[in-house]
Amino acid sequence: MSSHENRSQGAMGRRGRDLIAHLFDVDVEHVESLSWSLGNRVTVETGADRLFRFDHRRSTRTVTAFEVTDYTCILRLRTPVGREKFYGIANADVATRPVRDDWVRTD
Repeated sequence: MSSHENRSQGAMGRRGRDLIAHLFDVDVEHVESLSWSLGNRVTVETGADRLFRFDHRRSTRTVTAFEVTDYTCILRLRTPVGREKFYGIANADVATRPVRDDWVRTD
């Protein structure tokens, strides 16, 4: 059971803000947690431009980046069970290639 949980949680059991910070190699303080309703409204309902998507190799976890302003990017983390969490991060902190080997860019 332990090994299955590690695969589904992404990088070494990290979740949420910690996972996003780890994936983009930024301090966790640079990752702003957003409510689902705000994240969904800003990305989906307004038709924000999708920049890229990362897929985790050993699970169905994904991170999709949306450009919402000239300076801000919103990241949608989708869990293996379909839950969505949204995070704000500065465009300057977002790498278009995953920093970690177990994530791949898909478009």
